[in-house]
Amino acid sequence: MQSPFEPRGEDEPSHLVLVNAAGEHSLWPAFAAVPAGWDATGPAAAHRDCLARLAQAAPRPATPSGATP
Repeated sequence: MQSPFEPRGEDEPSHLVLVNAAGEHSLWPAFAAVPAGWDATGPAAAHRDCLARLAQAAPRPATPSGATP
């Protein structure tokens, strides 16, 4: 089974970049509900595009605590 955090299709809008009140950013699968306390920074985008946005936003992505995709 493929992890929900792995790329889907090259150009498929499969992921989101999330941010919380502390300014932490996270990669999140677009099919899963956004966990409480987190907000999407934009629309779903391709995995590689989300990784590029994460690299610009924060040096260390966080994982939403207690959240299950």
